Amino acid sequence: MEKILSLIKKDEVADLALELGNVESPAGYELKAAEYVYAWLEENGLEGQMMKVMDDRYNAVGRLRGKGGGLSLLFNSHLDSVYGHIDEQYKWNIGKIGPRELEVRRKGNSLHGMAVVNNRGPMAAFLIAAKAIKESGEKLKGDLILTSVVGEIERARVDEFQGGELVGTGLGSRHLVHDGISADYALVAEATNYAVTWVEAGVVWFKISVHGARTYTPYVDNSLPAKDSDNAIVKMAPLILALQAWAAKYEKKHQYKFSGGTVIPKVNIGAIRGGLPFRINNSTGLCSIYVDVRLLPGEGWLHVRDEITSIFRKVGIDADIEAYHYNRGWEGRNVDGLLEAITTAHRKIFKSKLNKLIAPVTSMSRDINVFNEAGIPAITYGPPVEGYSSMKIEDLYNTAKLYALIAIDICNRPSNKS
Repeated sequence: MEKILSLIKKDEVADLALELGNVESPAGYELKAAEYVYAWLEENGLEGQMMKVMDDRYNAVGRLRGKGGGLSLLFNSHLDSVYGHIDEQYKWNIGKIGPRELEVRRKGNSLHGMAVVNNRGPMAAFLIAAKAIKESGEKLKGDLILTSVVGEIERARVDEFQGGELVGTGLGSRHLVHDGISADYALVAEATNYAVTWVEAGVVWFKISVHGARTYTPYVDNSLPAKDSDNAIVKMAPLILALQAWAAKYEKKHQYKFSGGTVIPKVNIGAIRGGLPFRINNSTGLCSIYVDVRLLPGEGWLHVRDEITSIFRKVGIDADIEAYHYNRGWEGRNVDGLLEAITTAHRKIFKSKLNKLIAPVTSMSRDINVFNEAGIPAITYGPPVEGYSSMKIEDLYNTAKLYALIAIDICNRPSNKS
């Protein structure tokens, strides 16, 4: 164990995270990053595989095969960055994209840039951990599988936005499982501030539309109540306010407590469309909002649709609602072995208990849902984020050591077949 830890070098972890973070890999176009990881695996004596998911979208899969008789462990991180090419067309919506978002750079004892935070810093940590195990000459009993996947970032096709680059929320990890990549445990390497969760929320996205009529501005009757307006935008206003009031009640009513923390599902009105900016001399005949609703583990979404539909009736507005994206949340089962290994490694490195889990970490939709759904016990665990978009190099170094210890522990435990 100590021999392997001694082979993990702080600058090597930082350099790999920096290089990986600066490989162009916008959501939907992850090929270059997958090629980089594949080449790195081959260069370092780790068995590599390129797995096509879609055009320009490949998973990179590495293996350190064991000598037999031990449990297998799968590490997982995603290649895609938060922003994709399509976001570049709508910069007005996301504000200024500066170096903080698209470029990773080293500044003092930290690495800055969203790509390293989400999610190639933790990826670099488990790659370096595997390299150290390989270089040590020590043979694990079970297989260690290293997966760098596409399409974790939440995206969905809707309206005229129909390209394959818009498929996300677990695309690459589902492809792994579908094509026979499996293990006894999966550790999803994401930023968690050294807390753990084996539970994540589900998600459903709704498009809600109200209809109006085209009325020339001189004939618009502004004395009417908003719900009776010809203008679909005006008619949508009271519905938005009612949905916001419902959202506050929803997150209090629908909570899920488990031994590691609490899931608090939030609601967000993420987009609105209506009218033509170059022709505003008529009222708008159609206005749509797009609503993100988080779900409790194991839940479907029909009851949420029914709750929202009841709001239409209360406000007195006819509206259409359709779901266009759904990902089920899960609570992992039989995770005790992996949790024990994580807890032991954390205690060895930090001489303390695991950090306390905050609700937003369990209320996301990360790839542990994919593995837990497939019956592969999965936990997410990784380093803290410094500020909004940076990580301390010391944290990445410690994370590489943690991942090495976890791999040594799990992969040297006897399998049920041995």
